[in-house]
Amino acid sequence: MITRFTLRRCWATRLLWPMVRGEIAAEVGDGRVRIRLGLVGRADIDVSKIARLSRMHWPWWGGLGARLGRQMVAYTLAWGDVAVIELVEPIDAKAPMNWRAMRIIIAVDEVDGFLAAIARERGVVPEPLRATASR
Repeated sequence: MITRFTLRRCWATRLLWPMVRGEIAAEVGDGRVRIRLGLVGRADIDVSKIARLSRMHWPWWGGLGARLGRQMVAYTLAWGDVAVIELVEPIDAKAPMNWRAMRIIIAVDEVDGFLAAIARERGVVPEPLRATASR
């Protein structure tokens, strides 16, 4: 079963419209994470190559679109919480040129649901959050 997630957008996404036409989504299923950001970016990740999953805050000054960093590609159309996928070995990602990446950052609407779907696809059952008693 493939689960589809939309990328979170903000008002500034309209400025990128000519470059982000086409499919803009992330899919989890069939042992893969598939990310598409229109004409400017895409990544296909085998879940067996995922070392860690986490989240972070993507700042406004980090930019929008397909962003490149040292062994990192970010697919962001909005600021705020993003999912972070760390890999055991580099993959080839497009952003818009080919780039070797050990870390993929993606801004999806449902960050927790996206991370949980990847964990399930990897065969890892996330631990439920436990409430702490206050005195």
